[in-house]
Order: sequence, then structure tokens, then C-alpha cells
Amino acid sequence: MSTLIEDFERGRWDLEFFAWRFLGIRLHSGQRRMAEAYLKRRANGYRALYLWLMIAAGNRAGKTLGLAIIVLHACLYKMGVEPPDPADEKSVQHRINAPYVWYHFGLEQENADIVFEELRAILESRHEAQKDADGSPTSCPLVSELGGIEKVLAQPIDKKYKGDYPWIKFSPALGGADIHFRSVAQKALGSLGRDMHGVSFDEAGIVGPKLPFLLNEVLHWRRLGTGGQFILISTASEAIGPEFADLWYTGDETSGDFRPGRHSMRMSTRENIGYGISQEDFDLLIEGMEPDIIAQNIDGEFIQGPSAYFNASSVRAAFHHWLPESAAPARRHNYVQGVDPALRLDSAWSLVLDVLLHRDSGEPILVGVRAARTRGKLTTPQLVDLAAIPHGAYDYGGSNCSTAIDATGFGGKLFKEALEDQIGSVRSIEFGGSIQKKRKLLGNLRSMIDEGRLFLPAHGIWLQVRRQLLGYKLSDQSIEQDAVMALAVAVAEAIRVAGAGEPGLPFEYHRTNTPALSPRDGRRWTRTPYPHTPRGDA
Repeated sequence: MSTLIEDFERGRWDLEFFAWRFLGIRLHSGQRRMAEAYLKRRANGYRALYLWLMIAAGNRAGKTLGLAIIVLHACLYKMGVEPPDPADEKSVQHRINAPYVWYHFGLEQENADIVFEELRAILESRHEAQKDADGSPTSCPLVSELGGIEKVLAQPIDKKYKGDYPWIKFSPALGGADIHFRSVAQKALGSLGRDMHGVSFDEAGIVGPKLPFLLNEVLHWRRLGTGGQFILISTASEAIGPEFADLWYTGDETSGDFRPGRHSMRMSTRENIGYGISQEDFDLLIEGMEPDIIAQNIDGEFIQGPSAYFNASSVRAAFHHWLPESAAPARRHNYVQGVDPALRLDSAWSLVLDVLLHRDSGEPILVGVRAARTRGKLTTPQLVDLAAIPHGAYDYGGSNCSTAIDATGFGGKLFKEALEDQIGSVRSIEFGGSIQKKRKLLGNLRSMIDEGRLFLPAHGIWLQVRRQLLGYKLSDQSIEQDAVMALAVAVAEAIRVAGAGEPGLPFEYHRTNTPALSPRDGRRWTRTPYPHTPRGDA
């Protein structure tokens, strides 16, 4: 018969065994897949293979319980920390005493407390998942075999960190690790000074637009010295915003956004039948549900909100990793620049597209080559530089650039006049005046995306463009939309330059044998004919 120590050592790399042997909980298939991804290590044997682990789950899928067990396991075994030399007693003791801190976050404190309450129920042997296959209740062997919860924890489980938020601290005999349960309502700035061995979010999707800032600008830097993991779990809804979906696709190997070191998975409510939900309750849960709601709320599929203007799958398909974030001007190519000066807002955009033609159909194909954004209240000369600098770069050395701006409002007209003093003729495109005009401009952009004729880089600042496209609604008050407006302006100007839909344009064409460009998806492109006549509002 194996000893407690032998079982504990086995539990390090067998989380399914650990959950049953020490917590009295059986893991379902989704939780097991989640555990397997969490346990994968790099070649050194102790650093996590996946530094980002994203789970899109259905409601009542058991995702929070799975996360709670992983956090508990990571803290008891100090996962990610270099193991000691077993022959060196000082090395072993040093590792036992070394600090290990895990931070779990929620949008509000009550959201973060859900995982705390899961762990508390497990350790107090009252969790609903602590039952045998026949349904009979089980206890928490970790607590009972060590002689009580006071042998597992270094403090009462209801004690808060400095009286502020829940905090679990394990006994020194079990390594003395800490788990902090925090809100991100204040952008987690209070946690900036702490190294973190692991970070988890439950329902990360409801954090919304500030999720990238929290992860990349605040929390990422606190795990650089530890190699700790981000474990992010959420119900798969894009109605709140596309931020979690954007992140999830970076861990999907079938996605063009995939990045090494990341792993994404789905967890269905169906996998929790017989564990945390009965078949009868599940059948009642889905009775009368629409298929798309079942796909989202049960199976973890990302479904757009009904008010989204652009199709999410088409938008994602328009962004490509094989395109560079910026491209130098090519001789005898036509470029268009769309500018949203956003004089009264906090950001202005300039987007430059290369206008190509599909060799077979002759339809314009647009490729993003440069994007720039400014923030803060800017002077007119600063805004002029935003447009004049890229215009000059792509209207030089045998290439040609036509610039158009969103001139809606009095400020836009002033900006146009100042810009014309720098670069010459500028085309005005106005969204104001009538809803039909706005719908036509946005409809042209949507058609270009849906028909696969817009190719944009999936890097850097272009990801902000994608985020705005995914989150755009026709009732666009109180949402970021400046990049969408700049892109719609650029597309409108590109259609004009390519001669689509506007006969009689004052262009002459060279008759040259231009080689086709062949990107990886097999499309064949050629440059647009080069105009001799001056550009302008004609």
C-alpha cells in the first residue's frame, strides 16, 4: 500500500489522481483536458509550456471548480519553481521556505471570491462535487489525513489580507504558498509591486476593453521573473466585447492568430453531466434554446452579439500574420490613405492601403501597409503631420498616394485646408448629413471584408483596428470607432482610385506587363494602373 508521501509525489504530475486522492473530487473530461494543458512543461522539466492558457466554457461546465483545483495544486507543489537537489538538505529546505504567490482576479471583488468560496468548500469537505461515482458524499482527505484544516493552513480561512480581501496562506509544512483574491476594478494597480508565480481570471470576458491593458501592461511584468502562467476562463460571449475572443484565438493552433506558448480549449456543459449537473437538469436548461445560444452558452463557441455590424469570422479572416506590420512603398504602386482626424476626441488614425487588382476579375484588392494612431488632445499642426508624413512617404519615388479624410464637421474642414497646404489636393468624405451616406460608406467596407478583398496585418497596431471592427455597432456612441472610420474612408478612396463604380475618372494608364503578386492564400494580384493626372475631388 502506498504511503501518503508517495501518493503526494504521484499527484504532482497526475492532477486527476490528486483531485480524487486528496480532495475527494472526480474530474470530468473537460477538467482533465484543462489539467493536462496546465501540467505540460518545457524541456527543463519545471517551467510551464503554456504561459497562456485560455478556456472558453459553457455555463455550469465546471470551469470554476477546475480552476480552483489547479490553483490549489500549483500552490501546494510550487509549480514552475526550479526543483531542489534532493541530496542537498539545504536546497530542499530553501525551496520549502521560498515564497510562492498566486493571484486570482475578478471584475469585482465578489467575482474573485467565487474561486475562494470553491476552495473553502473543498477544504471544509462540503463541496457539491465531493461525491463518489454512486453519489455518496466524500470528504477532503488532505485535511483529514493531516489532522485538520489548521494543519493545512497557516491561518484561519476567513482571515483577510490586511483586512481587505480574502487570502489563503498554506502551512509552512506544505510550503507556505499564498493565494490572493483581488478585484481588477482599479486596474490591479495595487498589485504592481508583487512577483506573481501564477495569475488566473474567472469570467475574464466580462472585463471587456481593459483586459489587454491589464494583462499586457500591468500583470505581465509581474511574472517575468517567475515564468508563471496566465489561466483565463470565461463564458464565450462576444456581446460584451471581442477582447477575450481575440485572446482565445492566439492559443488556437487552427487560427491564423496562433502564437507559440499559448493554448486554448473549449469546455462544454455536456461534459459536466453526472458530475455537477444531472441529465434531467441539463435537458430542462436547453429546452427551447436557439441553436446559436446553445453553441455559445453550452458548448463554448464564440457567437457575435446581434448588434455587431461586421461579421466576426470575416473580420478575423481579413487579418494575416504573413503580412508585415508595415511595408515600404513599391515603385509604380497606387496607395490610398484614410484619415480620421478626431479633432474633438482622444485619438486620430491614419491608415494606408496598397490598391491592387485581382488579375482574373479586375476587382480591387486592398492590402494594409501602414497604420498610425495619436492619442490626447492635439493641435492642428500635429494632426497635419499624422497625415502628411505617410502621404509623403507613399507619394514619392515612382509610387502614388491619394489621401482622403473624414471631413465631417467644421473642425474636419479646417484640418483639410491645413493639410492641403502641405500635400496638395485632399479628398473629403463625410459621414454626416444622412444615415444613408454613412450606411453606404460602411456597407462598402463590410462588402470588401466579406468578399475577402481586404488584407490587413495581424500585428501590432493593426490588432487595435481589428478590435474596433469586431466591436463596431451602427449606434456607435460611446465606443471606439476612429479606426473604423479611417478604414471606411480609405476603402471609399480606393474604390474611386480603382475606377469601380465611378466612370469617367481622369486617369491614363500605362500598358505594361506587371507580374502578379501571389500571397499564400493563392490569390493573384497586380498593381492598379498608374494615374498621370492630378489627384483631387474630381
